[in-house]
Amino acid sequence: MAQIEKKLAEMGIELPEAPKPVASYVSAQRTGNLIITSGQLPRIGTKMLYEGIVGKDVTPEQAKECARLCAIVNLALIKSMIGDLDKVVQVVRLGVFVASSP
Repeated sequence: MAQIEKKLAEMGIELPEAPKPVASYVSAQRTGNLIITSGQLPRIGTKMLYEGIVGKDVTPEQAKECARLCAIVNLALIKSMIGDLDKVVQVVRLGVFVASSP
């Protein structure tokens, strides 16, 4: 088992199968040594984990769970493109958008 996946397993994280896009976009694209992933939603299959505004409809704890799921999905997408997360040298950019109440 690859070192990164071994560490993830020790943390109780199992990578899901990389999700298929639900609209007409590409989930991830490779150009040279870079992989760009599109924005991910906190979905398990086609079901959203939680929906709504953080602080109004969704608690901060639920929002944290959503962010965790999105990060795991991004790792699954990267693995599906390169086969081994140990090949990742650097994360260049990580963007996060949160709909929250004032």
